[in-house]
Amino acid sequence: MNQSIPEKLKGKTYIDPRTDTGFKSLFASKDAIKDFVDGILHLKGDDQIKNLNYSFEHTLRFMIPEERKVILDAFATTGSKRFLNIEMQKADHSFFIDRTILYKAFLIIKGKHEMDKSEEFKTLTKEEKEYRRYEIPETISIWICDFELPYCMEKYIDEWAIYSKEVLDGGIVETLFPKNKYIIVSLPKFNKTADEVKDPVDAWLYVLKHAHEGEPLPDFGNGIVNDALNRIKIENLDKTTLNELEREMIAKEEIECRLAGAKIETRFEMVDAMLANDIPIEKIAIISGIPLDEIKKRSADVQSGK
Repeated sequence: MNQSIPEKLKGKTYIDPRTDTGFKSLFASKDAIKDFVDGILHLKGDDQIKNLNYSFEHTLRFMIPEERKVILDAFATTGSKRFLNIEMQKADHSFFIDRTILYKAFLIIKGKHEMDKSEEFKTLTKEEKEYRRYEIPETISIWICDFELPYCMEKYIDEWAIYSKEVLDGGIVETLFPKNKYIIVSLPKFNKTADEVKDPVDAWLYVLKHAHEGEPLPDFGNGIVNDALNRIKIENLDKTTLNELEREMIAKEEIECRLAGAKIETRFEMVDAMLANDIPIEKIAIISGIPLDEIKKRSADVQSGK
């Protein structure tokens, strides 16, 4: 066994794909993201994604009026002008639904900005540009949640959209705006056995839910999934990835210890532990519930030695 492997990972087959490092390693190819998105959006044949660009921990910045930014776990654009973000959430937090709406708002604004500066839009006449002034592209937010969601959800995949109450009362279930989608995945609700996995989405969800358990996972007959499993196989990881993973594990353990002793320790002590382990301040604000401005001040004080 490679001695550089963290002690807690020895004896396991894969790193946990629900962690930041594991998630980025699992989906570190266009084919992997395409396979997952095609499946979860039920895209078949000519409707499948032809080309795609993506990035991890993608920062969106806006002035409204002061600077505000969000960091998307994974951000992707497709040749068919779809804008997507994929979020992997391990822990519940306050205002979860508010956060999904806020992130989608930023995604829509980003998509609109990109659409208006595209070569296609620039070639339009002045009249056509005015006609399409309020047009926005298709935006899709996919949230993979490893916790019970704050509302009743019986199935493991749900979809949110905009509906008319009057139309719904008339017995027609049809969204008013198909270009606006939220796909919500509940890993605790996904209880299929390996034998019950029949399509790519279920294969990806099975990997996300079970890869951390230690044993090798079955071959689902999907070469793209198999390639992804090889990427998160501990014996295949390079030293840089292992070091990043170890840092993440130490930070997680420290955070859990702080949370366990929350009755006698302040939230700011937990914040100090996360700052010491270089956790991004935006993530610290979400985990701790402390306003971002307070985290920034705390970070500045720590760096100055106060």
